[in-house]
Amino acid sequence: MSAAQLDTGAQQVQAHPVIRRYQPPAGLRESMAAAIMRMALRVSLKPFLGPPFPFVVQRVALAVGSALMPQDGRAQVQADMVDHIPVERVTPKGSSKKPRHAILYLHGGAFVAGSPRTHRSITRRLSAITGALVLAPHYRLAPEAPFPAQLDDCVSCYRQLLKEGFSPDRITIAGDSAGGNLTFMTAIAAMKAGMPGPSSLVMMSPAFSLHPLPNTTAYERESRDPMIRLAWAEQVEGALNAPKDHPLANPMAQDISKLPPSLIQVGEDEVLYDNSTWLVEAATAAGRTSELEVYLKRWHVFQVHAALMPSSVKALDRQAEFMKRHWAA
Repeated sequence: MSAAQLDTGAQQVQAHPVIRRYQPPAGLRESMAAAIMRMALRVSLKPFLGPPFPFVVQRVALAVGSALMPQDGRAQVQADMVDHIPVERVTPKGSSKKPRHAILYLHGGAFVAGSPRTHRSITRRLSAITGALVLAPHYRLAPEAPFPAQLDDCVSCYRQLLKEGFSPDRITIAGDSAGGNLTFMTAIAAMKAGMPGPSSLVMMSPAFSLHPLPNTTAYERESRDPMIRLAWAEQVEGALNAPKDHPLANPMAQDISKLPPSLIQVGEDEVLYDNSTWLVEAATAAGRTSELEVYLKRWHVFQVHAALMPSSVKALDRQAEFMKRHWAA
């Protein structure tokens, strides 16, 4: 019996949302690195993500900031193409065998910025600690390519993994921020297209709604969030230009009765916090297996600092454990 089949039985007994909260690890390294990164993000990135700056400035700011993040030397990166889509294939070093498992990693950047290169501090570490192939597409960005170009590219890359012989119960889709949205929607769109769903989903600070939710805590968290401004959402919404009547435009309107097991990680101090609690509650109500991890005193996609902060390392380690728990052997 596959891991996915075993999970089906478990999903029928989950009655309440699984929410775990983690304090930052004790120690000087964590506290100093967190203080430095929080200040650096607030000064050098947050002011440039959103109006009045054009998207080209936002892309440069994100690229420069990510270039300063050390990468895991235990994994290697190879450029490739899937149809028209540039991709990075990340694999553990020192192994001549094809990995048995695969992670489709969908980067963040509000659909208008970012690339596989900006998220190598995550993708290389995930490959190293799971032994899996990480396929990271450079999906088309808005406003040059409006919705659903991004989603179409991600679905194409999931289809490619199936073509390469990876069974769906050995595939995880993972992503952060806008990539968390695409993680959720790629699974939904693939299953609607008749493809088997992946074994699991992992989402970091997913952005399901570009507007604060009802009864939101976004406004009170904006001053605490060292990275995201609410003003960015309106700018991004115009660039994405998603038709209101498109059946895949609104993640919160989807049928999630067949959603794969999902792990969501979110920082306590971020404006998108309510997006994560919405998913764990909705998935649990639909009878699906879903877990939410809240990292206290942390911010949007803090996992990108894995080479610097023990809390980021622990978060990625928990992702790897979740993936392995749901993968077939």
